[in-house]
Amino acid sequence: MADLFDSSSVKKPFEDLAVVYVMYFDEAQGHMPLLIYPDDQYRNNKKFMRPIKYHPIWFLTLDESDALDHIDLEFKGLTFFGKKFLTHSKRQKRRAGLEEETPETIVVILSLPDKIELFGDELIRLLTQAVQDKYKNKLFEIIDSEILKGEVIKSPKIKDRIEEGESIKKELRTEIETTTNKFFSDVIKNSDTTSIRMQKAIAYLAFKGIDVSHIYGKDYNGTFSNIQLFDPSLKGEVNFVDKKPFMILKINIIEDSQELEILVQNNSLHAIKGTVVKINHLKEYFEKEVMIETIDVWDAQEELVFISPIIPYIDDYIFFIIDEVTNEKLLSKRIDLKLLKKS
Repeated sequence: MADLFDSSSVKKPFEDLAVVYVMYFDEAQGHMPLLIYPDDQYRNNKKFMRPIKYHPIWFLTLDESDALDHIDLEFKGLTFFGKKFLTHSKRQKRRAGLEEETPETIVVILSLPDKIELFGDELIRLLTQAVQDKYKNKLFEIIDSEILKGEVIKSPKIKDRIEEGESIKKELRTEIETTTNKFFSDVIKNSDTTSIRMQKAIAYLAFKGIDVSHIYGKDYNGTFSNIQLFDPSLKGEVNFVDKKPFMILKINIIEDSQELEILVQNNSLHAIKGTVVKINHLKEYFEKEVMIETIDVWDAQEELVFISPIIPYIDDYIFFIIDEVTNEKLLSKRIDLKLLKKS
């Protein structure tokens, strides 16, 4: 991932799996990074940061972003998973009307190659949970430290605040590293290969030099590489399965009839019973249902087309596939008609 725009750079096998960005909204400068894992050197590279700063998560209210587990952006073979939340603050703000206690806006963005994007739902959840649970009362100190670094004259008190923020940031980086490593360790040790997406993801890991031969069972004789990042003999705590068996293949706008056409595939190797497909439109803070359909049986690899009317002057829609019994969201996707028309 370190070679997002420079294929000549030398990288370690693990660096191709995930990049984690912890961002905040600076009232004077806009979207700013607190840290980038595993490599912080690109924070001042405008080309590298472009998909981060223009991620749709920044432009949604918290109410809108909470309607989905996370917001995604696809860019040049990568998927960027984003989650926004507010957190505690006690620093002097640089914009009129904001108090010291005005909460900080924090965004966690996870970047994965499209080949292993199925891991993103769970990993962005774990990363966001780790950042929120352990650092919700400390993130403002890192922000304060980042801002104070720009001061021309640094008093001993300012230097102490910078040092304290850097210490907390170091701990946060370690937490992100631990969470990410543990997640991939459990995935590689215990993967359910009953979905085609998972099979493709495992093949991608093998291509990147990670030994995954044990996943194919005791009788599997071959191996892709002698690079083994994790010990497969140790049992992981989580048996990872593909939690998103459905895949959106194509989204079209039918101009003549002013309808939205969405092609979706059951990407698993078995039929799925009892699913509800919904399309809601978003206007300001409110959702309204514009289409709902129940699918009794959705066969393995079957592709279905869902058509919804386009509401005049409404550009934002959310597509859901929900388990009829458990009410679990099996797939959620925000659709912006303005972006579709440009593509």
